[in-house]
Amino acid sequence: MVSIESSVKKLAKQKQEFSKIRRSSEREFQKAKVLSRKYTSSLTSLQKRVITSREQIEGISYTLNQKMSQLESVQRLKNAAQEKLDLEIQNKEKLESEAEFAITDDEKQSISSRINMITSVIVDIKNEIKQRTPMEKKLIQIIDEINNSKSKISNSVKKNLESRPELINLVKNSANKLEKTTKKFHSSKSREDYAKNKLNKVSLELSK
Repeated sequence: MVSIESSVKKLAKQKQEFSKIRRSSEREFQKAKVLSRKYTSSLTSLQKRVITSREQIEGISYTLNQKMSQLESVQRLKNAAQEKLDLEIQNKEKLESEAEFAITDDEKQSISSRINMITSVIVDIKNEIKQRTPMEKKLIQIIDEINNSKSKISNSVKKNLESRPELINLVKNSANKLEKTTKKFHSSKSREDYAKNKLNKVSLELSK
């Protein structure tokens, strides 16, 4: 009887110690699990942000190419109009010089009619250039805004990719820590359960 009572006391103390170890290892396990989930979630979020940002950059690049093409078209038409304007101004100046040396009224009338026609063409070309200038300025402004937006997103992607290796290491380390604490927790739990079962058996014998 004394031997059984002694065993019960010994087993009860052993179980108490195992329970203490189990609680400590369980806290470590829970902490490691939270940390592992946190870093894994952070890495997943980072990867999603990079994918989303790259998709945004792709869309922005497409829009940028469209606006660049529109700007090039406007500038090409504007330059062509300016060249035509310069040529028409030269023609007008040439006719005005010829008018000074015209002798007959028919010659003067003919030159005057041609000058009036060229003057009308010059006015039309100037209006064309005037209409295209604000369009050109607007497109340049839009392109600058698009480039700024693209640059900000690209910098964000760069920062995310720079932080990715460190985060991957944290994920790996936290996963290793979780694996170790899981094993430690299950081992301490098994020892506690073993001590509990043994104590129950011996206590049952004692009660008999």
